Amino acid sequence: MCLGLVLAVAGCGSGGSGGSGGSGGSGRGPESRPVGADAPSATPAARAPGPSARLPIARYSLTTEESALLSKAERRAMAECMSRYGLPYDTVAESPAGSSDRRYGLLDKTEAQTHGYHPPKASDLGLKRPSDEAWRVLMGGVGTYKGREVPSGGCVAEAGRALRGDAEPPAAAKTAQEISVSAFEESRSVPEVKNVVADWSACMKAKGFTYASPLDPADDFTGRPGASPQEVSTAMADVACKEETKLVDTWLSVEAGIQQTKLAAHGDALAVLEERHRQQLDAARTILARAGE
Repeated sequence: MCLGLVLAVAGCGSGGSGGSGGSGGSGRGPESRPVGADAPSATPAARAPGPSARLPIARYSLTTEESALLSKAERRAMAECMSRYGLPYDTVAESPAGSSDRRYGLLDKTEAQTHGYHPPKASDLGLKRPSDEAWRVLMGGVGTYKGREVPSGGCVAEAGRALRGDAEPPAAAKTAQEISVSAFEESRSVPEVKNVVADWSACMKAKGFTYASPLDPADDFTGRPGASPQEVSTAMADVACKEETKLVDTWLSVEAGIQQTKLAAHGDALAVLEERHRQQLDAARTILARAGE
């Protein structure tokens, strides 16, 4: 389990549901929200459900509320582990919200105005990296600490095992992800999507920006240290044009139809994911109940 909070603090991951590829963390396409994956630890802030959460395949992923519960239990389990070594771990602060769902590119006005296409940094969220010795115990960088054995993979891995056990993710998780990715790619060739993308491109052109696809602008700013005025103005125009052309509603409707067809052939096999998530949630509630939370 790759922990979003830990990665955000470490600065070694893009963080958030939108993070994918490059230090700019543009986040685009179906990989922006893994489907069928085990519990993410970064808890999204309260916001309207993004397009990924409104697609049929979302049934086989975790809701925002479920992710929040698992994140809380995960932090509690890490804190319990760290306490055995007399080391602190903050269980009060919420996990970073990261960036919003970017399945069809950047959609959030506030993110556009504040960060452009960049996801929020750990420093923006008030997060601090643990001390070096705490970090080594947390991440399993040492075999023992002050004479006590450190669990394989550190307290991060121990917390993950407490929630998911030692079992590998079911094959159905790969099937769900394949459906998500293939439906997205197929939707890009459907006339309705191609037309609304062309409308978006024309809207951007009228605002002074030349792009063929809403998945393209972020690439121009990937790898830059922060959001420049040019990036912010591009991002603001991008979001505005998506709203003006109703791009998300159109694309979502087309992709949902494709997913429904694919899911009809795999519904029974995917049911195992719902059971796995139930088991994880039960484990999370047990961890929190033990801590009196």
